[in-house]
Amino acid sequence: MPIPKKFSDPDIFAFPLTAVLCSLVIVLFVLPAVPLEGDIYRWQDENGTWHFTDSPTAGARSREGKIFSPGTAPPARHPVSEPGKAAREGMLWKISRNGLKPSYLLGTIHSDDPRVTRLRPEVARALDASDRFVMEMELDSGALMQFGSAMIMDPEKDLETLLGHALFKKVAVAMEHLGMPEMALRRLKPWAVLSMLSMPKSNGGLILDLVLRQRAAKMGKPTSGLETAAEQLAVFDGLSLQDQITLLESTVDQLPRLPALFEQLIKAYAANDLGSITQLGRDAMSKAAGDTASRFMLRLNDERNRRMANRILPYLQRGNSFIAVGSLHLAGPNGLLALLGKEGYETTAAVQ
Repeated sequence: MPIPKKFSDPDIFAFPLTAVLCSLVIVLFVLPAVPLEGDIYRWQDENGTWHFTDSPTAGARSREGKIFSPGTAPPARHPVSEPGKAAREGMLWKISRNGLKPSYLLGTIHSDDPRVTRLRPEVARALDASDRFVMEMELDSGALMQFGSAMIMDPEKDLETLLGHALFKKVAVAMEHLGMPEMALRRLKPWAVLSMLSMPKSNGGLILDLVLRQRAAKMGKPTSGLETAAEQLAVFDGLSLQDQITLLESTVDQLPRLPALFEQLIKAYAANDLGSITQLGRDAMSKAAGDTASRFMLRLNDERNRRMANRILPYLQRGNSFIAVGSLHLAGPNGLLALLGKEGYETTAAVQ
């Protein structure tokens, strides 16, 4: 699904929007061992939702204050699940509560690999029998335009000027292999380039999330998203420029090892093995610097998990909903399964 050609250079938009969506998952596994800048503050809005920001938030209903600073010990937490019975029981989960029709929660990988997009019978049955389909973000034209606009730097800026000649040349070589000419590359923000380089090679098909959406739409089911384009963009676009550059540099250095990692992820998903996927995440995070892992996971996973859990609740109240999110959002003490359990819902693995 190409990004609309709003700007004059069509080469920039030859890449699918799914490159950015996939990077939200892939970056968990390629997080570099480098520190990021600034403090992290936690605050709660009037609806009770927790947020993480770079500065104190005036008027927040409840504030715990600064929870992380560079150079300090990271918060006592586990970014992904502890391996165990719940983590080994597959990607599809039945979410139930007395008096409500059960719903289903599916962990996905944002990939178009046939080993991923070939639906398991239990997944197809649950989706077909559902009343509605819910995904991380609804990919409407407005969202596509937001992503397209956000990827482009201001006209007076140039990527080589930001990166320096040496790093820019490395990036240009890597992007040329993806079919992007240097002229178009110069207009992209560092995080956008990072997203593209962090993607596994596409087979030219729809990622699993869109396969599910397409199947639901063909059956006349209403579809909706848990997050807005602005919220997903904020994960990267909210990073400081220096953080974007540092992440990009590390990603370029790690490019040779990414194909093997992607293959491990695909095989684990094809085997319906959530435990292996979360263990890959644990292994990767343990190799990263504590500052980087903890700070970025607060932005990428914890904040989004709480937001998504709150927005999943109305669909569970309505009953018979089918919800699909990236599999790394499911497990762990801060994962969706744990958060929904705290709301009184029973989560049962739907394994055949």
